[in-house]
Amino acid sequence: MKSITKKLGLCTILFGSLLCVSSLNAETLPARGPISFSTYDTNGDGFVTEKEFYDVRAKRIQQKVEQGMPMRNVGNAPDFSQFDANGDGKLTETELLKGQNAQMQNRRLNKGGYGQGGMGKGMNQGMGKGMN
Repeated sequence: MKSITKKLGLCTILFGSLLCVSSLNAETLPARGPISFSTYDTNGDGFVTEKEFYDVRAKRIQQKVEQGMPMRNVGNAPDFSQFDANGDGKLTETELLKGQNAQMQNRRLNKGGYGQGGMGKGMNQGMGKGMN
């Protein structure tokens, strides 16, 4: 029940933030991959607040909707708190980068990439002497 409530809360924040998206600059966000720290830090104070984080995420979602892109797993997006390592309510560039790297690593592992029986595991076997 807690998980459902948390996800509903996240969706409310995400889609409620769509109303605030117009206050962001007209910059087009990348459709895939990480968003830069400077893009999240909309007021340029050197930190990313929870509001900035969710406003930029909402803008990216809005762009995907407008482009007709698939919205798979939007409800599984990480919470701000998963990036805020020290719990101070704001992200440094290091916290954001570490969080983004952890998310990318997690996705790779869940897709059967390196270490999960995909192309990475055992890929170099049989590539020894005489294979040149």
